[in-house]
Amino acid sequence: MSDSYSNSSLINEIHQEYINKNFPSEKDSAIDPDDFEILSTIRYDPNLTPIPPLTYKDITIQNFFLLPEHAARLMFSVNFFHLLYGTTPDFDITETFLFTQLVQAMEKDEKSALSSYKLRVLLKLDGSAKIEVHLVPDRDNLLGGIFPDIGAIPEELEFLNHHPDSEEEVTWDVYIDKKPTLISPFTSFKTTKRDVYSEARKVLPGKKPGKEEVVLYNTQNNVMEGSITNIAVKRESDGKWVTPLLSSGCLCGVTRHFLLRKKFIEEDTISIDKLKPGTDVLLMNGVIGVVKGTIVE
Repeated sequence: MSDSYSNSSLINEIHQEYINKNFPSEKDSAIDPDDFEILSTIRYDPNLTPIPPLTYKDITIQNFFLLPEHAARLMFSVNFFHLLYGTTPDFDITETFLFTQLVQAMEKDEKSALSSYKLRVLLKLDGSAKIEVHLVPDRDNLLGGIFPDIGAIPEELEFLNHHPDSEEEVTWDVYIDKKPTLISPFTSFKTTKRDVYSEARKVLPGKKPGKEEVVLYNTQNNVMEGSITNIAVKRESDGKWVTPLLSSGCLCGVTRHFLLRKKFIEEDTISIDKLKPGTDVLLMNGVIGVVKGTIVE
């Protein structure tokens, strides 16, 4: 795993090691590059800075959770799909550019700087983009799943905990998909082509709305990810939190990448058979941060 999404060797590794092997005719695919958009969902949170912004001019890059990772992943994904289709991008996505576009989208929609939002960045391979802004619930501790004990949060990440005395969060119910998923570029990279995820989510019973997830696994019976999250489980041998390797077909998630970079989790192969009812898991993405989950039947 590279520390940088922009690492071309990682793009080639993903492309050569399993996508070409499983999808030798992908370049001749009926999937037109104009039929999907690269997607990134970014959390805006006024409480990510010591003084919450009151106006758009007060907003900083720090108010967008893991913005540097989002910018890097967007460009990483652009480069991958251009490689896949044998083309070359003629644009770049920087942190500063992305930040400016996000703030402008909030201002255009007249969103209050004091509320939390999910911003959906939808990017075409030609560089055209649109941004949707949706209100989301506040999160007192964006790393609450992995650091429920406030005192255990590393000092440099204490800004991710807003209210040290807040109540314990609800644990998500996590189900197992009924059938394996064939890996493809559209599982490894976040796009609007989400058919397999929409199908998998049909197993969710709706008993705990907004707090349910389904785990997908590949044709080798190895865990990939959740339908809207990356996942980590505790390794039996040493109790370390581990997340599936990219070669499983899982998404290159920004929060997953952040936790790996900080060495809070490691990569490993995880058999779906290991996820028995009652197993504790971590669920993570760029909007909810890290939450606890438990496998249920």
